[in-house]
Amino acid sequence: MDHTFRNKTISGVIWKAMESGGNQLVKFVISVMLARMLDPQNYTTLALLLIFVNIADVLVKRGFATALIQRKDADNTDFSSVLWLTLVLAAVFYGVLFFSAPAVSRFYEEPLIIPALRIVALMLFPGAFNSVQGAIVMRKLEFRKFCIATLGATLLSGAVGIYMAYAGYGVWTLVAQQMISSFTNVLLLWLMDRWRPALVFSIKRAGSLFSFGWKLLLSSLLDTGYNSLSSLVIGKRYIGDSLAFYNRGRQYPDMIANNLTSIALSVLFPAYAAHQDNKERVRGMVRKTNRSTALMIFPMMAGLAAVATPFVRVLLTEKWLPSVPYLQMMCIVFALYPVEATDLQAMNALGRSDLYLKTEIIKKVFGILALVVSVFAFNTPVAIAGAVVLTAVFSMFVTMVVMKQLFAYRWRDQIWDMMPPILLSGVMWGAVYAVSFIPIPELPLLILQIVCGIAVYLGLAVLLRLESISYLWTSMKSYFTKNRKPEEPPCGPDGCDPNDIL
Repeated sequence: MDHTFRNKTISGVIWKAMESGGNQLVKFVISVMLARMLDPQNYTTLALLLIFVNIADVLVKRGFATALIQRKDADNTDFSSVLWLTLVLAAVFYGVLFFSAPAVSRFYEEPLIIPALRIVALMLFPGAFNSVQGAIVMRKLEFRKFCIATLGATLLSGAVGIYMAYAGYGVWTLVAQQMISSFTNVLLLWLMDRWRPALVFSIKRAGSLFSFGWKLLLSSLLDTGYNSLSSLVIGKRYIGDSLAFYNRGRQYPDMIANNLTSIALSVLFPAYAAHQDNKERVRGMVRKTNRSTALMIFPMMAGLAAVATPFVRVLLTEKWLPSVPYLQMMCIVFALYPVEATDLQAMNALGRSDLYLKTEIIKKVFGILALVVSVFAFNTPVAIAGAVVLTAVFSMFVTMVVMKQLFAYRWRDQIWDMMPPILLSGVMWGAVYAVSFIPIPELPLLILQIVCGIAVYLGLAVLLRLESISYLWTSMKSYFTKNRKPEEPPCGPDGCDPNDIL
């Protein structure tokens, strides 16, 4: 692999980690502050709004951005054509949401939904622009720009949100935070990468991109629709703030998993696409990514599940304790998500969006059946969360079967690649759970559990000399020291490997 490309990829990972890590840390602090100041009912209302806005957002921009990154020879005509098309779609779906707001309000018996939905839906327009703008920046692996734009938007919107919550604006605090973040992100990214669309629209180019992207679009729609369906059923069928507790329990595992996934896949998808003609090399890249991802995600999810009760009580206060069982169940769901997402991105990089779509259809049919059974057989929000867990496990095995067919990456090999972190995470969970019986106040107990978990996991990983630890350390060290000559191939812990991703 070319030395310059390798360093650029590692640089992209570093900047993406700074963007996602810094942004999620700021978001986490802001979300904790807002959750302590606002009532769960405010979050229930926002969750109902975002069900419909997120579905429309998928219809506007998903698929095209991936197609722009995957196409090696994309130019400004492609970018401009996609922008004008997505802006038209944004206008169409904004109109749909605007005029359907009264019906949604009547369905949920919440008058505030009408003005709030009409305002929040405006995010479709900056989202359309940002999808193309982001694809351009991502193709160049210039993730420093993403870092600055995302973090700046989060800080500004968070500051406004905290002020409005303190001033007693209720749900409008959350609406304003969403809007400011969306528009500021687009503006800051444009100031750093001033891409100007041309006044041109090529039906042929747009059609060619759509021929690849429509399968991803439908796949994303299935995924978003299924996730929204759970929230829709909970919000309508169960009284009180069940939806707020469900979403709060989902939020923190989701935040960790998506942070890790965005770091890896935003950088690695262009890298996969650059070697799409060599399946053997892509398979090697995927295996190394899966091992490294599993090394990080499994202990995070196991640790969060183990400290769920003191975590919620200390940071969010007693009023959010009903979210604990949802948080623990969602830790299972999102422990599997990054590894599955890596496999799916490898399919996309090879241009096999058809396989991506087929797998999504199978998974979502199973998920809907599981949801129906959970509602009618058990009739509790916790049972719906259980159906989501079952679907996540099923989805993982479906993806593994397809990877075996496409890359000869057998499901046994995938499980074997994940097994060391899974076993160590289990030991770590036991240690953290044992610490919970120490009779000390909850804040010191939470800190002690976190320190214990980190020490046990990292200590065992180093003691057992896990390959992924050595590989990550070697890759980062070689990047910062820059001691290798350009003509030398990248090397892993066991020597030089032409399939090294970094």
